[in-house]
Amino acid sequence: MNTSISPQNPFKLFLKVIVFILLYSSLCIALHGCASKPIESNRTIETASNHKKDSIKTTVINNAINDTLKIQIPEIQTIKPECDSITKAEIQRVLQLLNSRKKSGDNEAGLYYDSLKNQIIAWQKIAQTKNETTATNKEKIYIKGDHTIKHVPVKYIPFWVKILAYLGGAFLVFLSWRIGRIFI
Repeated sequence: MNTSISPQNPFKLFLKVIVFILLYSSLCIALHGCASKPIESNRTIETASNHKKDSIKTTVINNAINDTLKIQIPEIQTIKPECDSITKAEIQRVLQLLNSRKKSGDNEAGLYYDSLKNQIIAWQKIAQTKNETTATNKEKIYIKGDHTIKHVPVKYIPFWVKILAYLGGAFLVFLSWRIGRIFI
């Protein structure tokens, strides 16, 4: 039993191995430059806020007030008529002391005794008032956005790999031509 390869043409076998190795290495070099980059994924979150502010102003105006209160002093009568005049004179004297007036801004109030009419008069003058109320409605709107950006890889073959591939192809054509001339 013979396990050796038939030695018909060892140079031809050697050339076949060389051609196979050259084809394999040129294919590996060409495909090595074509490796694509991994997919990159970026994620951005956008947040937008919108503020809205409404206000309503209400004004209430009250007119000025002039008010007077008159209290009539009755005639004084006691059991003894001689005491009536003394009592009346003393009351008149005390009521004459009743004279008061207060003023603050446009507001006034007073109290006095009118001896001719025999009345206690209380008066007040309240100026015009103005009340303003403002109701504010604030509204905040938040908008969240979620965007995902995916980068698709593009196969890129560097320029030097293309040159090597062309040189390798040209060499294979030349080698095939030379081998074909030798054995044919």
